[in-house]
Amino acid sequence: MKKSVVIIGGGIAGLTTAFKLKNSGMEVTLLEAASHTGGVMSSISSDGYLVETGPNTILETSPKVTELVSDLGLDSEKIYANEISKTRYIVRNNKPVPLPLSPVAFLGTSLFSLRAKLRLLKEPFIDPWDNQYEESLSQFVIRRLGQEFLDYAINPFVAGVYAGDPDHLSVRHGFPKLYALEQKYGSLIKGQIKGAKERKERAEESKQKARMFSFRKGLKTLPASLEEALGPAVRKNTVVTDISPKGNKWEITYQTDGRPEEILNSDCVIYAGTVYQLSSLTVERQRLKDFEYFRQIYHPPITVLVLGFKREDVRHPLDGFGMLIPKVEGYHILGALFSSTLFPNRAPEGHVSLTVFIGGARQPEYADKPEKELVEIALGELKILLGVSGKPAFVKRVYWPKSIPQYDVGYGRFKDKLNELTKRYPGLYFAGNYINGISVADTIVQSCSVADEIIEGAKGAETEKEE
Repeated sequence: MKKSVVIIGGGIAGLTTAFKLKNSGMEVTLLEAASHTGGVMSSISSDGYLVETGPNTILETSPKVTELVSDLGLDSEKIYANEISKTRYIVRNNKPVPLPLSPVAFLGTSLFSLRAKLRLLKEPFIDPWDNQYEESLSQFVIRRLGQEFLDYAINPFVAGVYAGDPDHLSVRHGFPKLYALEQKYGSLIKGQIKGAKERKERAEESKQKARMFSFRKGLKTLPASLEEALGPAVRKNTVVTDISPKGNKWEITYQTDGRPEEILNSDCVIYAGTVYQLSSLTVERQRLKDFEYFRQIYHPPITVLVLGFKREDVRHPLDGFGMLIPKVEGYHILGALFSSTLFPNRAPEGHVSLTVFIGGARQPEYADKPEKELVEIALGELKILLGVSGKPAFVKRVYWPKSIPQYDVGYGRFKDKLNELTKRYPGLYFAGNYINGISVADTIVQSCSVADEIIEGAKGAETEKEE
């Protein structure tokens, strides 16, 4: 008898989990409240520009990511980022400076002072943290690397990638591999050297070295292909209102297009929706305080502003991934991706495309300002930093009132609560970017792990029956 699974949520977590389970022979139903799947992962083509509304790239950090793309038959559609995208700029003294990628480049860079470079030599001799309390990322970096490294390396990276603030993010939960390097090897530098061998044995790549990719028609290709592979198993415009354990089964109550409620029965339920929407789900028609608890996770607002320009209207060569802006530099934009440099066909011939980020945990009050005001702010700052002149040939604004979940200090309590819930309710699972990392790759890996756990559990149950 086939094991049946209902997945709530059709973002990349729900789609990946459903695809893995269906391929294992299970009976899968995916219920998505919106009229489309993919969540924030969407690509829009307009006036010759290709706009990514959410993530812009996927990092090939794990074989599971590569396997998913191959299993979907998308290898011919996959495109790797331009080689020059390895160059990343950090703004210092109002100028984009390349982030050094080698020891020799680090010694010669103007991004860090001589004092900061010498301070780095102390790192291997600093004792590992004794965990007397949970450190923020800022505390961790200052202790091991110094204030300047925090200001001009970590702060801009965190704002640009996580929309976060290192003063609040937990190094243990938000950057577990960084935390583990110190705990295991006593030093980040020693850990990078020794850890490289272990990653190689696991066929994994560090995020610093992993190749970035997208698809010819944008990242929407991935969720669209997953939905196509799942076929009628996907039901859109379908809101789940209640889940109820019934013996060793689950009863899922839902509504499609506002019609009367219907009920599905399944062996397992996977919640793969956003964590802040979990509180709207009832268990046995009762609001669950444990679900309400997750509303405390902070999701800062952010605006994604895609601007197109004639090539001659941008003085900077745009020869890299993009630029990130440290808080100490005093700008309103968090940074800009050089989108048309990263991948082909992101802008019309003779034009370039920049993806600018505004808001986040650094300046959340700016994210929801009117588009005209945000464009003026961006143009003024891009003029200083990249030599942008004239009016943009293309403007597309995407606003996310709740963006990336912040793994702030104390985040362990949310992970403990998830573990408690899965123990209390056998057959209930969770998948998403609020569990083991925020990136697309992290979410795919975590979703595959959930699917593998269910598959292994089903095999174990079959073996017991046979015996």
